[in-house]
Amino acid sequence: MRAPIVDRRTVLRGIGATIALPWLEAMAPRGLAIGRAAAAMSAATARPARTAFLFFPNGVNPSAWATPMDGLTTWHATGALEPLAEFRGRIAMHTGLTHANAAALGDGPGDHARSAACFLTGAHPRKTAGDDLRNGRSIDQEIADAVARSARPTRLRSLELGSEPPMTAGNCDSGYSCAYSANISWKADNLPNGKETDPRKAFDRVFGRTGESPEARAARERVRRSVLDGAVSQARELGARLGAADRGRLDEYLDGVRDLERRLDADAGAHLDPGTTLPDFEGAPKTVAGRIDLLGEVLALAFRTDATRVATLMLANEGSNRPYPEVDVSSGHHDVSHHGGDAAKMEAFARINRFHAERFAAFLRALDRTREDGVSLLDSTVVLYGGAITDGNRHNHDDLPVLVAGGAATGVSGGSVLRSPHGTPLCNLHLSIAERMGARLDRFGDSSGRVALG
Repeated sequence: MRAPIVDRRTVLRGIGATIALPWLEAMAPRGLAIGRAAAAMSAATARPARTAFLFFPNGVNPSAWATPMDGLTTWHATGALEPLAEFRGRIAMHTGLTHANAAALGDGPGDHARSAACFLTGAHPRKTAGDDLRNGRSIDQEIADAVARSARPTRLRSLELGSEPPMTAGNCDSGYSCAYSANISWKADNLPNGKETDPRKAFDRVFGRTGESPEARAARERVRRSVLDGAVSQARELGARLGAADRGRLDEYLDGVRDLERRLDADAGAHLDPGTTLPDFEGAPKTVAGRIDLLGEVLALAFRTDATRVATLMLANEGSNRPYPEVDVSSGHHDVSHHGGDAAKMEAFARINRFHAERFAAFLRALDRTREDGVSLLDSTVVLYGGAITDGNRHNHDDLPVLVAGGAATGVSGGSVLRSPHGTPLCNLHLSIAERMGARLDRFGDSSGRVALG
């Protein structure tokens, strides 16, 4: 079997950036890539599994969350989850899962900090506002280790994103360090990974353009120099060796990179200091929704280029008290989550829950419209969406609000309700996702077994 026309590791060189290529038929061994069936087989083997963990804070308004009634095996996209209607057939709702280590266990108040710290670790964090942090290692980092040991490691071990700052010091919740509330990815039990909140910087990291000074970046943005500058001629030379279908894939991919970069520049321009002059691009996101959705699109691009296969995205820090004027909520998120039965606060809380579900839907849409040889990127991605507080008013940590999205290749049973016995550790689900990603772990956190994805 002859070597492929294009090596899978081929990259284009842009302005201080490395631009990985999407999957092309020319990357398959030439004896295999004859005919559509063989090309499809090659594409299937070229698509690695990916996983993303999306976290939302402060729990939910249970009356608005689409919890299924006893005896039902399917769920309906109503209330706060109505924005997910188009993906219901690709989302499984999990019930009965618990994070026991997010409870006080004798440590008193601090449920918000414990919830974020415990979400991907299953560990009970040490109560401290100092630098003597102790938590567990998070499941995303166990998966990242497995990818690094695989035959096809990625350039980035993992990617951590969020809409609010990655604080590492200070007292944010009843004697718990802000590091617990602001981070869900932990490289070691005393070392949170932090996260990137600027979509443009996240984009630059995906393409290997780091270390740029603020002055150089501002100068480049003023003249709109693209990561693709300097790579176009290479792309033309490569295109001459490709078939028509691959040329179309390459053109579509590069157009997508250029379009996303343009919107990221527009977003950056919308937040520069007063007096900075930049062209006004239509659609520049000046809202929290726009910023989170851009982070999601950067993440989808990172998955498509195989820059990384594991990522986290915090829609907000745990305990966040940010208002949401986009959905007519002028009070703080944390304040309305403690509604005490007040109807107006409960309704505002439900609107925020719905807002976060819309961000989840936008990310799934970004994955779904990204194609690998005509197949949706969502088909090879497992996305966990949830938090470690259930009722925001009660601060309980049992029967957590958890959804898992994916496609046929991931084994996710879409449209279903997967019921676990009450009190089943959420870490059982983490173990199952890790196994799907090739991480062979006997135990994780407080796991007691595994939870089926489908």
